[in-house]
Amino acid sequence: MSSPSEKELITVQMLGIARARKEARAIIGSHGQAMPLFISILRSGTPIAKLNVAAILTVLCKDEDLRLKVLLGGCIPPLLSLLESESTETRKAAAEAIFEVSSGGLSDDHVGMKIFVTEGVVPTLWEQLSPTNKQDKVVEGFVTGALRNLCGEKDGYWRATLEAGGVDIIVDLLSSDNAAAQSNAASLLARLMLAFSDSIPKVIDSGVVKVLLHLVGKNNDTSVRASAADALEALSLRSSAAKKAIVDANGVHILIGAVVAPSKECMQGEHAQALQGHATHALANICGGMSDLILYLGELSRSSCLAAAVSDIVGALAYALMVFEQTSGLDEEPFDVAQVEDVLVMLLKPRDNKLVQDRVLEAMASLYGNTHLSRWLNHAEAKRVLIGLITMAAADVHEHLILYLTSLCCDKVGVWEAIGNREGIQLLISLLGLSSEQHQEYAVQLLAILTNQADDCKWAITAAGGIPPLVQLLETGSQKAREDAAHILWNLCCHSEDICACVESAGAVPAFLWLLRIGGPKGQEASAKALTKLVRTADSATINQLLALLLGDTSSSKVHIIRVLGHVLTMSLHEDLVHKGSAANKGLKSLVQVLNSANEETQEYAASVLADLFSTRQDICDSLATDEIVHPCMKLLTSKAQDVATQSARALGALSHPTKSKTANKMAYIAAADVKPLIKLTKTSLIGAAETAVSALANLLSDSHIAAEALAEDFVSALTRVLGDGTSEGKKNASRALYQLLQYFPVGDVLIRNSQCRFAVLSLVDSLNAMTMGTTDAADTLEVVALLCRTKKGINLSYPLWSALAESPSSLEPLVRCLAEGPPALQDKSIEILSRLCGEQPVLLSDLLVARSSSIGSLANRTMNSTSLEVRVGGAALLTCSVKEHKQQSLDVLDQSGCLTPLVEALVEMVKRNTRCTSLEVEVSAPRDFIERTAFQEGKEFDVPDPATILGGTVALWLLSILSSCLLKNTITIMEAGGLEVLSDKLASYASNPQAELEDTEGIWISALLLAILFQDENVVLSPETMCIIPSLALLLRSEEVINRYFAAQAMASLVCSGSKEINLVIANSGAIAGSITLIGYMESDMPNLFALSKEFSLGQNPGQVILETLFEIEDVRVGSAARKSIPLLVDLLKPIPDRPGAPPIAVQLLTRIADGSDTNKLIMGEAGALDALTKYLSLSPQDSTEADICELLRILFGHQDLIRYEASLSSLNQLIAVLRLGSKNARFSAARALHQIFYAETVRDSELARQAVQPLVDMLSAASESEQEAALVSLIKLTSGNTSKEAIMTDVEGNPLESLYKILLSASSLELKRNAAQLCFILFGISKFRSNPLASECIQPLFSLMQSDSCAALESGICAFERLLDDEQHVELAAAYDIVDLLVGLISGRNHLIIEASVCALIKLGKDCTPRKLDMVKAGVIDNCLEELPLVSSSLCSSIAELFRILTNNNAIARSSDAAKIVEPLFMVLLRPDFILWGQHSALQALVNILEKPQSLATLKLTPSQVIEPLISFLESPSQAIQQLGTELLTHLLAQEHFKQDITTKSAVVPLVQLAGIGILNLQQTAIKALEKISSSWPKAVADAGGIFELAKVIIQDDPHPPHVVWESAALVLSNVLRFNAEYYFKVPIIVLVKMLHSTLESTITVALNALIVHERSDPLSVEQMTEAGAIDALLDLLRSHQCEEASGRLLEALFNNVRVREMKVSKYAIAPLAQYLLDPQTRSESGRLLATLALGDLSQHEGHARASDSVSACRALVSLLEDQPTEDMKMVAICALQNFVMRSRTNRRAVAEAGGILVIQELLLSPNADVAVQAALLIKFLFSNHTLQEYVSNELIRYLTVTLPWSCPRERFVVCCNY
Repeated sequence: MSSPSEKELITVQMLGIARARKEARAIIGSHGQAMPLFISILRSGTPIAKLNVAAILTVLCKDEDLRLKVLLGGCIPPLLSLLESESTETRKAAAEAIFEVSSGGLSDDHVGMKIFVTEGVVPTLWEQLSPTNKQDKVVEGFVTGALRNLCGEKDGYWRATLEAGGVDIIVDLLSSDNAAAQSNAASLLARLMLAFSDSIPKVIDSGVVKVLLHLVGKNNDTSVRASAADALEALSLRSSAAKKAIVDANGVHILIGAVVAPSKECMQGEHAQALQGHATHALANICGGMSDLILYLGELSRSSCLAAAVSDIVGALAYALMVFEQTSGLDEEPFDVAQVEDVLVMLLKPRDNKLVQDRVLEAMASLYGNTHLSRWLNHAEAKRVLIGLITMAAADVHEHLILYLTSLCCDKVGVWEAIGNREGIQLLISLLGLSSEQHQEYAVQLLAILTNQADDCKWAITAAGGIPPLVQLLETGSQKAREDAAHILWNLCCHSEDICACVESAGAVPAFLWLLRIGGPKGQEASAKALTKLVRTADSATINQLLALLLGDTSSSKVHIIRVLGHVLTMSLHEDLVHKGSAANKGLKSLVQVLNSANEETQEYAASVLADLFSTRQDICDSLATDEIVHPCMKLLTSKAQDVATQSARALGALSHPTKSKTANKMAYIAAADVKPLIKLTKTSLIGAAETAVSALANLLSDSHIAAEALAEDFVSALTRVLGDGTSEGKKNASRALYQLLQYFPVGDVLIRNSQCRFAVLSLVDSLNAMTMGTTDAADTLEVVALLCRTKKGINLSYPLWSALAESPSSLEPLVRCLAEGPPALQDKSIEILSRLCGEQPVLLSDLLVARSSSIGSLANRTMNSTSLEVRVGGAALLTCSVKEHKQQSLDVLDQSGCLTPLVEALVEMVKRNTRCTSLEVEVSAPRDFIERTAFQEGKEFDVPDPATILGGTVALWLLSILSSCLLKNTITIMEAGGLEVLSDKLASYASNPQAELEDTEGIWISALLLAILFQDENVVLSPETMCIIPSLALLLRSEEVINRYFAAQAMASLVCSGSKEINLVIANSGAIAGSITLIGYMESDMPNLFALSKEFSLGQNPGQVILETLFEIEDVRVGSAARKSIPLLVDLLKPIPDRPGAPPIAVQLLTRIADGSDTNKLIMGEAGALDALTKYLSLSPQDSTEADICELLRILFGHQDLIRYEASLSSLNQLIAVLRLGSKNARFSAARALHQIFYAETVRDSELARQAVQPLVDMLSAASESEQEAALVSLIKLTSGNTSKEAIMTDVEGNPLESLYKILLSASSLELKRNAAQLCFILFGISKFRSNPLASECIQPLFSLMQSDSCAALESGICAFERLLDDEQHVELAAAYDIVDLLVGLISGRNHLIIEASVCALIKLGKDCTPRKLDMVKAGVIDNCLEELPLVSSSLCSSIAELFRILTNNNAIARSSDAAKIVEPLFMVLLRPDFILWGQHSALQALVNILEKPQSLATLKLTPSQVIEPLISFLESPSQAIQQLGTELLTHLLAQEHFKQDITTKSAVVPLVQLAGIGILNLQQTAIKALEKISSSWPKAVADAGGIFELAKVIIQDDPHPPHVVWESAALVLSNVLRFNAEYYFKVPIIVLVKMLHSTLESTITVALNALIVHERSDPLSVEQMTEAGAIDALLDLLRSHQCEEASGRLLEALFNNVRVREMKVSKYAIAPLAQYLLDPQTRSESGRLLATLALGDLSQHEGHARASDSVSACRALVSLLEDQPTEDMKMVAICALQNFVMRSRTNRRAVAEAGGILVIQELLLSPNADVAVQAALLIKFLFSNHTLQEYVSNELIRYLTVTLPWSCPRERFVVCCNY
């Protein structure tokens, strides 16, 4: 057998395995001995083993197969027993096991039902839920869950449950904070209502309806809500009263909220569904059924005015409509369905609340989707589809669809009219392209419904573009969408031939063929019908399909293919003709084969047809230029027949004509040798033949080999002949041929002479005059000219070809004409050519452009719209020329044409791309002469860079700069076009990688220049992008290039002058300040070009200085990091700089701005060496104004305490003293002010050098100027205040400072000067020497006058000096003569706390030890004034006021007065201040004690306990014992009132009081324990939690020194109050303490101690020894003797003596006599006490030694006496047994019993009707007469009693007595 510990270990391991593995559970359950062993452990195992086994059974029951085995194994009885366990964990395990084993319920388990019924499980579980049993929440949840499993609505024991208070239990559980218990209770309530409806009135009366409605609310668990709804459903089903109660409690709305809760709160799962179902059925019960509920909700939704309520009501209606079922009367309408529809339509508003709208749509969808209801409505299917569309529609169509639905429901029209005819069709067509298949299905389904009902919709679908998306749906839609789309298209084709053509053009045939192959039956049928309407032309797809059919056996397919082949060559698409294998391609090849015919006429006709075909269908030529087609044509070129050759050549020309899509190897099948006949023809004498040959050959020169052959055969000479003498067509073809040659060969190889090149260029340009600008001829000609102009100089060319145009100004006119009149292509080429002449002929170009004003518009247009960057850059360059020479005319043209704004936007885009504009033949070299020459000066040479040699962005930047400087609105346009973003990106790119932008250095500074111009407009500055540009400009300010820094500074200057504070802050933080500093000091002579360019664009000359001055005017900048970083740079400028002489004065001014008001900046300046620099600068004797500025800056710097501690400050001090002595008036004044600041440093004040400043400053006191006196005073005040050697300093000076000050005070000087004089007096009066000076007493009168001044500052100085004077008692009496009390009391008001504090201190000094003055102060209202200021003043002043109150309340008369009562509340408020110092706390507490120790004051206290006790708690923990004592004393006074004891705030005082109780200081300890005594009855737990048990125990057992009895008794009382609150605290008190408490004089204390000792004895048998050793026996005997707590004392004594070890102790023997005396004491009235004393004697008698003791005789007598008094039967038995023990072991005792008359008493007991008593009496007789000691007491009567009264049925041994006689 396993030991108990092993069983615990095994069960723990088994539990872990069972929880982890399912197969382990099966093995355990299958073991034959498992269940018997488990049940055995449950019955007799250790608590831990029982707990583990219960948990194992819980795990096993989770498997349904094992649950029955567990149930049949007999687990129920032991589990029910475990429910009674004292251990909470054991009860939890047992409850969970019962819950799991009952999870199968009783309905289908007859065996289980028998077991549960037999064992009485349900009644037992109900008993566990009784209010008298305080169950754990977990246990409560499992118990209610088990009851839920076991209690059905048809069970027969509900009546017994009701009689046992089951309803009350369930109602109480509904209010539990345990969700599981609440859910189970609600479910049980539902079953109770269904099983026993008679209980419903009682349930309603208990208020359960409101509880259930509350549980249904959203703040509860879902399962609780569902169960509560279930209960409400049951109530409403069975009782009309319940319905009324639900309605009266607003239950309808709550239930409606429950119905919609799952959707509103995103609830899922079975509980959410149950909640909806139960709530709906409850509402149906209330309304009278589902039909009535639906009608009611409809009416309710219409009458509600709140959107939230409407949404919930409609949501509930939607759910009701969805779940509605018609079970009977299917042919009858269940209710007026149309009425519900009308309500929903009324609620459906397009712009209504979104939630309400969604709920209404949901309700309508439920209505139309419910087959029981929709059949009673018109157009239900269409309405359902519309609902689906509305639900999924986007916001822009949502409202339209709602209107359609409303019209369909309300207007009694068809679907076509409801959707607004064509408007609705357009909307539905737009929905076909949505990605959602469901959405597409809804849209196409509604269209299908429409085409079936209305013919008008078919043309509407076609007109709305519905055919293509329908065709697309045939291929990409879902199966249903395809079928509906096919049906719609067939309807459309049947309606109209025109619609049929539209369907065909939409490519429906392949789609239908595809659907025919993959579609379902309906789709295939619709496709077949549609194809018969659609297949009319032979497109490529149709031909391929029909060719496949053509190969089949059906005759019809051959007919169709033959018909298609008849006209396919003229009507086929390009793809059909060029793709091999197609019908059209085969037909074309068949036609080519005819060329091989022997008939020349056939050849000619075939060639002509091919020529016409290729001429009209140029789109197929590229694809058909193959060997199969080209070679037959080439063959005919050698034909002898002229016409055949001609037509063949024409065919070849048409076939080889260049197209946009031509490829390089288009005529790859023509070899170079094959073109010789064409080359030969070009040289013919007939110009027409030559032109024809040139035209054909021009098309073939795209082949490099052919071009080489032509060049080798001197084709160029024939080409130039045609250029000179040919027709316009010939010239066009010649130029094209020249272009082709130039593609492969250099110009020098094609045009080998300069003259030939010049002739070609000028001829081509001249030919433009005869050309129409709208044709391609001019375009081809310009193409060649452009190509020639792009040619570089070479060996054969001594100059670029475009220079020929520059040398011939007349040649520019045709180009300008092309620019002005030509199409965009010609304009682009013209710009490309003309832009190369900007540098050579800028004036001529500008004149020509202005003369043809439309050319300027064309330039702007192509600059904006051309796809060629070279054209855009060239256009910008030409516009620059025009604007430069003719600014106003150009701007007018641009503005009038509406091109100005778009042009600016295009230029911004060019800057954005910033791509180099250059061709492969042109070298790139960016000129660097923009600075050397001013580009914008009238009358001088204007340099416009070649657009092919610079960056396009740079040209655009120049033009933008000119435009924005000329016209203000252009700046806005640039900003709106994103110009700022472009410039920002450009600068940011340069900032991130400057090396990558080396070739665009001009672009960088021009960008900055443009920004400087733009930022002059405030609207531009306010752009968000401005913030992004600032960092890049700041970085550019640090560039190595001066020009970059300069124009970046210009941009920044424009910003700071026009920007907001926010922008300026960003600039300051960007690092711009440092860059700007580098520009300070430069003169115009150093940068003439930059200054000139700035002047040209109206920019400032010194941007750096502007930036700094503007930024430093902003406080945030001055105190910010940017300013701090600039300080070292500015300090460096203080040093003389030869080439920047103006820098130091500017630096001083800027540093002054930065330093003023910022200690941080001052410190940084000091660290940067500003003090040394300024001192050196001052030593150079600068000009007076500069000297004043320097002194002012030093004054500001010395305002920082750290700077005045610098070593340099001493050097500065020396210079300032020198200025003070030798400087001018202003200089001296400034120096004195600076000294005032530097004297803040103690080291400076204590220095020897500082002493040198005293005399000049004292001398200044006698100056005539008040300002100098003022400066001297403040400096002297600062120098002498806080200086340890100030007395010596003032003694050494010449003259008496007091005399000067006295004169100032008496003079008519300003109050400010007198104030400073009084302040210096205050300093001097702190020195006894000056205080004792006779002039000091004379100063009282002027100071008194100053105190009466209206100036607050003067008053402050006067009262402070006066208060300092009162430190000498002689001045107190002198001051009293001035009636000073009223004045001082009056000064205790206002906001100047210094005045108030000085007045209070003066009153304290005046009131000390002077009761009359105290009374005068109170009479003057000092208390009221102080109380008004008390909440507003500082901590130190509060302390002074508290001290004044303490002094005043020391007088009993004042303390008892009503004025003193006013002090209490404010003082308590002051005590709450965290900054209240110890002195103030002590004064305030003492004042409160002085007042509240008076009973009348305490009775009038109106403060709440929290207001009073809260501030006292912190003082109980004060480090000052005096404060602790006062706080505890005050608390004790307050706790005399009952409401203070009960207040929750008092609880917070327990912890500190407990701590003080154990502190060991008698006074504190006594006071704290007294306070605990008053509150322990109210807050015993708090005392225990605070460690009060331990601390009080220490006091109780304290011996050295022994506490006073009063303290000890109070401590014992407090401890008894704590123990009385909770018996668990018994075990926290040492036994010796409990024993000590038995000596208390209070019976309540004794009772608690006895109870605690009894509990100890019962729980721990060993504790009895400790009690005995602690003296418990003596104490208990004393209690018995004094008849106190007799029963408890006797019980404990009996328990002690029942212990063997205690009986063996010596002290036990001495208890016999007291016990006997107690029994014999006539005052003993307690029967239980006598019984327990008798038991104690019986216990003692079991010890042989004690039974033989001398005191046992008295015990025997007492017992006999007890028996004589006719005690109870129990007492008789105990007394007889005790006597047996005594007499059995001692003859003396036997004699004593006999002598006491015991024989007779026992003899009477033999006749007792109680057999046990009689037998024990007989045994006692036996022991008494066991020898012959008592023979004389034997009598016949005794023998007769023994023989008569003892029946023969008694045991044998009981008759031994009779045998002895």
